[in-house]
Amino acid sequence: MISLLKLILVFAGIVILLGRKWNLGLVLLLASIAVGFLFSHPIPQLARDVLLATVDLLTLRLALAVVLIMTLGELLRQTASLKGMVEALQALIPNGRIVIAALPALVGLLPMVGGAMFSAPMVDEVGDRLGADQGRKTFINYWFRHLWEPVFPLYPSMMLAAALLNLTTVQMTKAAWPVTASAAVGGSLFGLVGLRRNGGDDPPQVPHAQSLRTLATSIWPVVLVIILSLTLPVDERLTLVLSLLVTIGLMMAIERIPPRDLGTILRERIPWKSVVVIFGVLIFRRVLDKSGAVVAVSDALMDLHIPLAIVAFGVPFIAGLLTGLIAAGFSIGFPVILPLVAADGGAVTREWTVWLMASGFLGGMLSPAHLCLSLTRVYFKAEWESIYRRIVLAAALVAVTAALITIMRT
Repeated sequence: MISLLKLILVFAGIVILLGRKWNLGLVLLLASIAVGFLFSHPIPQLARDVLLATVDLLTLRLALAVVLIMTLGELLRQTASLKGMVEALQALIPNGRIVIAALPALVGLLPMVGGAMFSAPMVDEVGDRLGADQGRKTFINYWFRHLWEPVFPLYPSMMLAAALLNLTTVQMTKAAWPVTASAAVGGSLFGLVGLRRNGGDDPPQVPHAQSLRTLATSIWPVVLVIILSLTLPVDERLTLVLSLLVTIGLMMAIERIPPRDLGTILRERIPWKSVVVIFGVLIFRRVLDKSGAVVAVSDALMDLHIPLAIVAFGVPFIAGLLTGLIAAGFSIGFPVILPLVAADGGAVTREWTVWLMASGFLGGMLSPAHLCLSLTRVYFKAEWESIYRRIVLAAALVAVTAALITIMRT
């Protein structure tokens, strides 16, 4: 119980500091130090964890990937490719609400860290036309970007969850689809309803053939990144970075963009405090792991003799909430819960699968430490309250749906 109270105190401190407009990266670094002291993590070991997380290849790779994603987005905006892409989609799809949701959902088919930053400029462009405020644009970009994570087998987190629950990826998709479906409904209800179908300054109607040509010539950098990420014969940990580098290089050559423009983008138009967030998140995750904080909370919940359904939801949820990683909700929570919910032979029923997937998914999605949430909030300059008002409502719909499925099938 004391361990649970300690982590609640840490999370309350995070929320308070974020409310005071502190940088999330700095807040998580302070939270890491607090976790170390509260859980008696030796100071030399704490310092070592901070240093190792900072120079870890994963951290550096993610930081580079996010910078490259933002650079490509700025190049798309500078060359008017972004505008052409949006206008072509709006010409082909009359309903602007479908367009603004489809953009991050399409980008979300490719699992990339910080991928919400890829679609953010497009959502911003359409959102301005539809009269969306910054909080709504942040929610739409963030929420629809992650619809596929519980069911799409290209996501490492989904493959990990399937393996932990002794399911194939096909079985996982068949079991967990209600999570994605209810998330889509929640995103529509709390993100799209109330928006105009079309903006007052929408582009004039043009022939579909012309719109298709415009779309093809403007969307090719996005398509190329996706194709290269899936096909490059290199270490999968490097495919995204290499794909972005190749695409940026080709785009600069084709569009004849001088190198000085790239320097201007890096100096003046990249929000570097977003990169600081990456270091803060990964330092926080390592300290939580090495200090035993998340495991201690899981043990505390079970020791309180809380009903199994609540424990089964709470452990992955808290793991995802504290780390900001949906994969952490699965990888930390599932091994603790599996012995409690698995039938003979280690099989997990479909209703428990929906319940567990919803818990880990929602924990990560509700966390202010989630990279996509923190990065897009910075991009759109949105207030936390206006974002969370919609996230909580959409998450509640997913949780209620999973609860009803679990109750009806047990």
